[in-house]
Amino acid sequence: MVHMVQYFWPASSLGPAIATIATRQDEPPTPTRELRKSRFGCKNCKRRRVKCDETFPVCLRCQKRGAVCEAVPQLRQWQVEVPSLALPASVYPASPRHRRLVRYWCERASQIMVLDPDLNPFSFPIVAYLEQSPALLHTITSIGAAHEQFFHKDRLETCLEERSVALGLLRAEVGLTPRPLPTTFLSVFMLGLSSSWIQDEPAEFGYEHLSAARALIDLIIASPDLYNTPFATLALGSYLYWDMACSFLVDPRLHTELNVPSMYSAVQSTLGVFHPITGYFVEIMYLLGNLGRYCRCVVESGVRNPLLEHALEEQLLAWEPSRTDQQLGLLGDAFKNHGLINLYRICGRPGDDQDEPNQDTDHDDFTDQLIRQYAVQTVRDLILIPTTNWYTNMQAICLLTAGSELTAADDTERMLVVERFNALYSINRLPANLKALEILDDTWQARDRGDTRSWLHFMLHRGLRLMLG
Repeated sequence: MVHMVQYFWPASSLGPAIATIATRQDEPPTPTRELRKSRFGCKNCKRRRVKCDETFPVCLRCQKRGAVCEAVPQLRQWQVEVPSLALPASVYPASPRHRRLVRYWCERASQIMVLDPDLNPFSFPIVAYLEQSPALLHTITSIGAAHEQFFHKDRLETCLEERSVALGLLRAEVGLTPRPLPTTFLSVFMLGLSSSWIQDEPAEFGYEHLSAARALIDLIIASPDLYNTPFATLALGSYLYWDMACSFLVDPRLHTELNVPSMYSAVQSTLGVFHPITGYFVEIMYLLGNLGRYCRCVVESGVRNPLLEHALEEQLLAWEPSRTDQQLGLLGDAFKNHGLINLYRICGRPGDDQDEPNQDTDHDDFTDQLIRQYAVQTVRDLILIPTTNWYTNMQAICLLTAGSELTAADDTERMLVVERFNALYSINRLPANLKALEILDDTWQARDRGDTRSWLHFMLHRGLRLMLG
């Protein structure tokens, strides 16, 4: 389907950075007498010195072995080229490493940021802004270097070097600019988002960057010349997705109120615009951000607010995703069910005994059946989206919530969840996907013993703050 998309970067700003489109048909044909070499074989097959069929995201050999496939991200059918000679010298220092990492980011690593790599403002369109912001240059080379190495903790030297430079340059950039620049927000957003990606045991999730991004969003919303611009739409949707992903993680003592008139008004102004990260889901991201804050407070304090719970349930039940794209609609349903499952499991259904939040007591049978119904349906819906569809890239949060509620009778669905998380790791390389399987294992063992505590309890018990975005 072709989305009606609002472009986030003015075409005139791309300048010489984006050249002509070169297709794979331009490549010389392979001689018929030679066997085709595996150019994009997975790392497992290369280590075992066997031919890889290059199926993405999980090759057939890894599927048969039940192994986690360290696949090579595929290029799009068309390839935009960024000739280094066409860029100002200040964009590309003499280091070949920077040239290579910028290209790697644009061609491969940036795909993990969006629903559709062909509508990706974080890819080649970002190159035109690197001259304005050295911090942004070192931010994308840092993430690209880590992504290239599957975020393995013992291969992050280049990533950490580039990240340190980016942080220093960002501090200088913030001190020199009286108003928020697009490049400033992008650097803060991507440095913060990637904070958890480079953690061996993800107890940190970039709270300082999240807080800084919120301050920038408030400035953007309050600026008449920035409000309702394409950049403001990009920034707001990106922030709300990130905020939603972190809403269960932030200590309640550090919560920043999301449900304020200015934010609500800004959300309403973006409805109907396709966002590269949130699709048409910006409204429910805002709602889930509020829900996550409340659920975390209930877990910490045991105190419930019946009026707020009724309002949250009512809004979740009333929200419906766009059905113009069937698979995007399934993803929207999954986020909706993610909210309902967490509300019912952590807080109880509105109208339950307010003195007994579910974190310490069993739910009634009806509520358990309802939660399981939402969970099974969500898993089945998500599996209907093939791993070749990039909508899969945004499934992890919903998959953890729904998967955690599967019972021993749902063994088939449990296996599908494990397979999908392994595939997600092959797609975006984020270690959090494998950590999620550890939390699921804890939760499933508890479920099989009759323990109905939520996935959030087991994550916090492990000392983790798992950011799955």
